[in-house]
Amino acid sequence: MIVADGDIPTTRLVARELGVVFPRVEVRVPETLFGTQFSGRPIIVSRLCLPELSWLPDYLRERGLRYTYLLDDNFWELTADVDVHVAPYFNHPAVLATLERFILGAESVIVWSERLRGYLTARFPAARVVFVPSGVDLAQMEQLRPAADDADDGIVRIGYPTSRRPGVAALLTQIVREIGDRYADRVQFEFVGWMPDALQETRNVTLTPHIQEYDQYLAHILSRRWDIGLAPLVGAHFESFKTDVKYREYASFRVTGVYSRVSPYTEAVDDGRTGMLVDADPQAWVAALSALIEAPALRGDIVAAAHADMRAHRDLRLTGTRFAAVVGEMAGGASMP
Repeated sequence: MIVADGDIPTTRLVARELGVVFPRVEVRVPETLFGTQFSGRPIIVSRLCLPELSWLPDYLRERGLRYTYLLDDNFWELTADVDVHVAPYFNHPAVLATLERFILGAESVIVWSERLRGYLTARFPAARVVFVPSGVDLAQMEQLRPAADDADDGIVRIGYPTSRRPGVAALLTQIVREIGDRYADRVQFEFVGWMPDALQETRNVTLTPHIQEYDQYLAHILSRRWDIGLAPLVGAHFESFKTDVKYREYASFRVTGVYSRVSPYTEAVDDGRTGMLVDADPQAWVAALSALIEAPALRGDIVAAAHADMRAHRDLRLTGTRFAAVVGEMAGGASMP
């Protein structure tokens, strides 16, 4: 059973990892928590730190119910310069105190970032923090991938699926405009979820609204047959604890990824072989993209190496088995009032 902070991508990813081993994975979010039956099954609490549920760790402990806690972001380092909208909430003392209660009450804490594991281990020496790489369902990707189309319209498609990222808006705007000036109709930029406001009237740029349902999101990205994927980060301390999600996605999509030369991508990407790492300079990004636009064979080599890396180390059948092993078989039972 997953007790999660909401129906968000992290929740669905946790469910997919556990689904490799457990035939049925039930998900409960705060508004559906009451009445839940905990009956001899493993429990994982995902990112939950609502102050109104700060009693839950004691409730489970008093009934002999152990749980694993999943954390995929470093909320202590989430500052207003990263996201002015959500930082005040996660910076609130009651939220941070609840987060600490869940971590210290957990049998183990799973993270998807080695750097976050080190941070939590130093902050909470009594906690058992375990790093388990998150995976991708390569079999599903192949099922969703459209049949090969031999027709080539000569357009190089560059994609970027993301939530709001104001910190990289200026960088992206300059990159898109300079590549557009250089290649005109030969290149198309496709954003999914968000794009900088300054690009709304820019030629050769499209925006697809956020796609909530994960399978629909995957099917849409695969249908676009991107040649290149963007993964810019500003290098904020908060970002360095995040997972290498864009690398996992682009490698499994068979898209050549271009990534900022910062954590977590410096740890995940073999520069020039499984992706391209680029410094935070628009001209460096333009140069890297130009090299890939003009060299289809290089793109093919990078895609092949990155996909092989996923298959060897990050396939969901591997990571899900490791994930479930950490969660373990937690016995006991009780129901929420």
